[in-house]
Amino acid sequence: MSASQILLLLASVFTAAGSVIGGVASLKIRRVRFLLREGSTAWGVVTRLEETRIAPASDAGGTSRSVGTTVYYPVITWSTGDGRAMETRASIARPKDRTLPVGAHVEVRYDRANPSRWTLPAESTAFWWLFSALGALFVAMGLGFALGGLS
Repeated sequence: MSASQILLLLASVFTAAGSVIGGVASLKIRRVRFLLREGSTAWGVVTRLEETRIAPASDAGGTSRSVGTTVYYPVITWSTGDGRAMETRASIARPKDRTLPVGAHVEVRYDRANPSRWTLPAESTAFWWLFSALGALFVAMGLGFALGGLS
C-alpha cells in the first residue's frame, strides 16, 4: 500500500468517525436546548445511585487512570403534569463525590408529548460540546490527511 493510499484511508476513517461523533453530540445539544426552552417543568428526587465499574477493554489490562473506577448514575423519580410516575436514570455517570446525592431534589425538564425525553437543567451541555469539538477535530484531521494523500 502506498503512502498516499494510507493517507486516504486515514482520511476516510477520521472524517467518518468525526462526523458520527459530532453529529451525535450536536443532536444531544439540540435536544437539551429544546427541552430547556420548550419543556415542561417537574420536580424530582434522587432515589438511588446505580453503581457501575469501568472495566478494562481486554484482559491485557488498561493504562487509563479511570479503569477500575466506580461511577454512579443518579436515578430520579418524578411525576409528569398529568400525574404519570416516572423513574429515569441520568445519562452521565460520575464518581460518587461528584454526583447528585440520594435525597437531592432536582428540577426536571421534559417533553410533554414524550416524557422519556427529559433533562436536568442543572446539568450543563459542556460534556456534549466537548464531543462536538472532538468530532470537528477528527473531521479537520481527516481533511488534512486527504490533502496529503492527494498531493
